[in-house]
Amino acid sequence: MEENAQDNWWAESKGNLMDYKSLSLPGSTVTGFVSMASLMIFVIFLILLIEGIRMGNDLGGFFNDVLPILSIVLAIGYLCFSFRIVISRNQDTAIVYRQFILPQIQFFRREYPVHSLTVEQVTHSGGEDGKSTTQTTLYNNEEVIVEYIGHKRKLKHVLPELLN
Repeated sequence: MEENAQDNWWAESKGNLMDYKSLSLPGSTVTGFVSMASLMIFVIFLILLIEGIRMGNDLGGFFNDVLPILSIVLAIGYLCFSFRIVISRNQDTAIVYRQFILPQIQFFRREYPVHSLTVEQVTHSGGEDGKSTTQTTLYNNEEVIVEYIGHKRKLKHVLPELLN
């Protein structure tokens, strides 16, 4: 009888825990832009390298001239890409922090009760190009926690109750 009660407790507690995935967002619009720009520069140099190999050119000068520049561009791109905003969850607490390079390097870590959070999604109409931009803001009561470009459905694995 006692073992059966323990098994029921275990099944109930296991059923109450959900597997929440953390959400990683770019640290800011600027760092997202810089990381994408460095990726584009890398691709351009890679295309030039492939073209040089295809044409049978001497690549010694190419590596001497381009490799230092490309190394700096890739390092800056990686550092900008690694600066992230992470939203994770521990039962009824949402945890928001910034991370840099490694997940162990965290700063501006804040914890918020999930019941106090709200999310607002606003779509700004496009200008001359006709493209619209969707901006999502996560609030703790009246305080802005996170603003990002994108839809609020990105939060579905972390904070599904906010999407209703």
